[in-house]
Amino acid sequence: GDGLDDLIEGLILQSEIMDLRACQESRAEGLIIDAKMEKGLGVVVDCIIRWGKLEPGDYVLSGVHGGKVRILNDVNNKSVKLASPSQPIRIVGLKSLPKAGDPIVCVKSEEFAKELIAKREALLSTTEKSTSYRADDSKAKLDVIVTGGASKKGFMANNVLRKFGLDEDSVEDEEEDDQIRIPVVLKADADGTLAALRDTILAIQGESKLNLCIDPIEVSIGHVTPTDVNLAAESGAAIFCFNLKGSKDKTAMSLVASNKVEIRSHDVIYHLLDEAKDVFS
Repeated sequence: GDGLDDLIEGLILQSEIMDLRACQESRAEGLIIDAKMEKGLGVVVDCIIRWGKLEPGDYVLSGVHGGKVRILNDVNNKSVKLASPSQPIRIVGLKSLPKAGDPIVCVKSEEFAKELIAKREALLSTTEKSTSYRADDSKAKLDVIVTGGASKKGFMANNVLRKFGLDEDSVEDEEEDDQIRIPVVLKADADGTLAALRDTILAIQGESKLNLCIDPIEVSIGHVTPTDVNLAAESGAAIFCFNLKGSKDKTAMSLVASNKVEIRSHDVIYHLLDEAKDVFS
């Protein structure tokens, strides 16, 4: 923290000398700080406005995620009628969950937002399908490429290989014989904390004396669902939850008991890491 006050003072002075000003009349542009699901509200997005203005009723867009601003609050969770540049705000109204760090913009209408989302989804779909299968001329064998979340690659790839009757030993990136693969399911309350949880859990494999390969087969936001439990049971994975509050899914908890799935949940990351190390050992 040393010198931080001097840095802020210098930045303010330079901005005044250079007369740096953000337009407050155009449509808002900002950056997402975090995003999460809250019971009773749905998708809640924390962001900071960098340019323009934002009001309740405006339509916002971030990647393929969009919606109408139903609630606009400040950092104290009090309602505001207008958000201006440099102001951190909380938005409720998006229909799906965007990612932390992505830009968010205000668009002129819902129809325009839907049109942009459709074009972006089509572009993503085309990219994902662009080489699903390839034929190897020299060996005439099927080369399977699993698209989708990279976190599910190891588990899903093996399932696809078995489906097509291929030997796992034929995969070029075959794991070492002495490597210990540990599948895990990771859940958190928000996108930012989820990314931090994933990085921290993966860092354990570098600290361990064993040749561990921690494989996050599912990384998602919100409480544990029956789908999460079934996936964990099928793959032999443990479920790690961080900072999840509120009521749990009763069906999911019943499946946890019947399938004897190991689930660890904490609000303090250090406690969760200690338990993870115990499970991995």
